[in-house]
Amino acid sequence: MMAVRLRLAFLLVVMLTCAPWCSNSQSQQHDRLLVKMTMVSRKRAKVLGAYCLDGSLPAYHLHRGFGSGAHNWLLQFEGGGWCNDVESCLERAQTRRGSTRYMTKQEVFSGILSNNQSLNPDFYNWNRVKLRYCDGASFAGDSTFNNGSSLLYFRGQKIWQAIILDLLPKGLSHANKVIGAADE
Repeated sequence: MMAVRLRLAFLLVVMLTCAPWCSNSQSQQHDRLLVKMTMVSRKRAKVLGAYCLDGSLPAYHLHRGFGSGAHNWLLQFEGGGWCNDVESCLERAQTRRGSTRYMTKQEVFSGILSNNQSLNPDFYNWNRVKLRYCDGASFAGDSTFNNGSSLLYFRGQKIWQAIILDLLPKGLSHANKVIGAADE
């Protein structure tokens, strides 16, 4: 009987200790807004020459606005620094900073991208877009490096153009307000 009481007491202590952590973790999981990745179409990428460093397709995450924010857009450019030479760019091409192949397929929208009015009162109901960074030069390049054994695409301008062209028929062409922001 004493062993049963000790087990019950131990179980009770574990439950009471874990309860706030477990319930908080579950509510945080429930409150998190996960937004799926949208890849630029292969056709559009080919026509524009819009490729990540490694030649993979560029991507973005879009969460639709609603109510009074349905015609307003917030475009957040993912940061990540630059690669400085061929070696560092080749290394970057094998990571999420240079290839959509290594990126998570869902992104947590928090902070300025959150849809929670109390956490993001200014933009919670706007169309919010996270442009994924994969070109190695902050959406600024428009060139290719090919030395016969290595091929790198520095096509940030083309990536930007391809994503905007993707978003225009999704409502960006009828926007009342558009704001650009950086995340790092």
